[in-house]
This record gives sequence, structure tokens and C-alpha cells, in this order.
Amino acid sequence: MLNLRSCCARLGVLFLLLLASCNSQSAAMHDSGPAETTVRTPAICASTDASGDSTRPTFAIIQQIFVDNCVTCHTLGSDLDLSPGVAWANLIGKAPPATESCGGTLVVPGDPNGSYLYEKVSSDHPCAGVRMPRTEFGSGALPECIIALVGQWILTGAPGPGADAGGD
Repeated sequence: MLNLRSCCARLGVLFLLLLASCNSQSAAMHDSGPAETTVRTPAICASTDASGDSTRPTFAIIQQIFVDNCVTCHTLGSDLDLSPGVAWANLIGKAPPATESCGGTLVVPGDPNGSYLYEKVSSDHPCAGVRMPRTEFGSGALPECIIALVGQWILTGAPGPGADAGGD
């Protein structure tokens, strides 16, 4: 009987420790967005300033965000291909897929608020569909740092892959 009580007491302590751990993780997820554990944050976020802005994100950084968070759905054969080598050309000045009833333009260089891509990643209630990216639990939210990088990239003219290497 003593061993059973000792075992139950240890299990109770373990349960309390696990519960406390879950509560602190839950609070952290609530503070930074519901999908923090399902999206990946690029290392560039660590080098941004306190406001989340970076001086001029390159398309290589934006492409890595797409690779980490988007291309599982948005790839060859989908209504919008964000794969390396084609993403920039598929975004700049292009209309959203026909399934998105709002119209507009995916990326308007210099105008994040006029760019449908920015609305889809930054708004909980975009004009059509759901916030991107989708996760296994529904739509998610990218970390604020990533949203700021996408917005800053658009604001600085949405430079393409050639601009990353110092070209046009």
C-alpha cells in the first residue's frame, strides 16, 4: 500500500509539473499568435529591430518564408505557385486566383495595403477565404516579424531575385 501511495504522489507531482508547463506554453502561444508552433520563423527575425522592421528584406528572405510556410499547398499545379524560381513572377502585378472573389493584385510594389498577398497573411478576416497560411488545425498566423518582413519587402518595391545579387 505504501508503494501505491508513493507512486500516486509522484504521478500527481508529475501531472502538476506538466500542467504548469502547458499553461506557460499556452500563454506564450496566445501572446504571439495561434499558429506559432506550426510556422517557422526565419533567422532574419532575430536581426530585425524592436519594431519588427528590417531595412530592406531581399527576395531570398521572402522566398524562404514561402518555402517554410506556403509551398506545401502553393506549388506546381496549384492555383498559385510560390515555388523557388517562379514565385516572384507569379506575384508581381498579377491578379489573385479566380477562387478569391475580391479581385485586386497579389503584389503591388510599394503598396502593402493594396497587395492582396499582404492582406492574406496579415488579416484575420481577409476579403475572401481565410488567413494564410493554413495549418492542420485551420488558418494560422505568421509571427509578426514575418508579416513585417513581407510588408517591408512590398513597401520597398518588392525587389526580385536579381536585385538580391545587386542586379535589377
